[in-house]
Amino acid sequence: MYRHLTLFVLFCFPVTGRAESFTPASAVARALRHNPDLRAARLAIVEAAGRLRGAGRLANPDLETEVKPNVHGREYSIELGVMQRFPLTDRLRLEKAVSEAQVAVAEAEVKAAERRLAADVRTLAVKLQSLKDRQSLAQEQIANSGELALIATKTAAKGEGSPLEAAQLELESQQLALDLLRVDAERHTLTSALRPLLGLPVDAPIDISGELTPPRIPEGTSAALADLPEFQVAEARSRAARQTLALEMKNRWQDAGVGLTAELDRSEDAPDGLQTDGFIGLKFSLPLPLWQNNDGRIMEAEASAHRRDAEAEALLESVRAEVASARAGMVAAARVYNQTSGPLLAKSRELEDRFLAAYQAGQAPLTDVLRSREKRLVLESARIAAQTEFHLARVRYETAVGR
Repeated sequence: MYRHLTLFVLFCFPVTGRAESFTPASAVARALRHNPDLRAARLAIVEAAGRLRGAGRLANPDLETEVKPNVHGREYSIELGVMQRFPLTDRLRLEKAVSEAQVAVAEAEVKAAERRLAADVRTLAVKLQSLKDRQSLAQEQIANSGELALIATKTAAKGEGSPLEAAQLELESQQLALDLLRVDAERHTLTSALRPLLGLPVDAPIDISGELTPPRIPEGTSAALADLPEFQVAEARSRAARQTLALEMKNRWQDAGVGLTAELDRSEDAPDGLQTDGFIGLKFSLPLPLWQNNDGRIMEAEASAHRRDAEAEALLESVRAEVASARAGMVAAARVYNQTSGPLLAKSRELEDRFLAAYQAGQAPLTDVLRSREKRLVLESARIAAQTEFHLARVRYETAVGR
């Protein structure tokens, strides 16, 4: 029976010798290099740089020409002119400033996307490492149940025990094997979520190496907001909105036009006949803001600037709340871990060993052994859960403070 359970466990967890192994740090490094969504996000910087290249330039000049032939004679006139429009304000400088701010926004958004991606990868890595501890605990329990089942079978064969005890242990082993199946299903779910983040094929076998370390509260309690990518995004958007507002206010006046014209006039003057006259002129045009003074766009830009400022303030409060929440989560999880992995767990193991020795000597029933082992299993599971919660909270904390 114990051999069958061992084969069942091996079947549940096949050996993946060719699985690519990552540490949490190397998994993050690969994701930052190969994540397809991040590669697409980086193209936004190129787009903003392209807009910056074309910003702040004068409009192209207009080439104007006019030909007026006399339909009743040989007279005609030809006019050729060039019109160049110039802004009456410093609109071109503001256009350049707006484009530069948009480049800063794109760069900050990419950094924020990198931070979120790193946090997602680290979170999945912590959960996968936690599954190894849960898997090891379940396998240990299956092995112990198998040993107890062999002892119970031998005892029953000698007529010193009940065959029901061996059946009860076999049932317990099958229940633990179901726990292994659940762990394996969760592992497949987590690796399926991790592969696209790393830019790997959907069927690529991967493994996160290493183990979760005991909880240790990091030093420092304040967030470096200046280095936080989301805060940089909010600040860059706020600057861009203010520059856009200034630009829209300057756009009340449209560009004025200055042009140079040359005209050739061929006319008939009796009795001298056809004569050719040439003219050179200067043209000037000034649009008057009578019907369209850009007040709607100014109102929109002003509201956008206020909204961006409010978003930056809201983000500041959100980050502070996230830092406090994550740190409180670390402290609580560390307290549970220390209580479940210290003397309490050692005492539980000692009692289990004593009940097992008494059972083997025929001085205690099997129920005492199972009850003591169940209590130890509860403590072990609580320890693993607390350790996992601590590291998940630490990922949230370090992400919130921009580390």
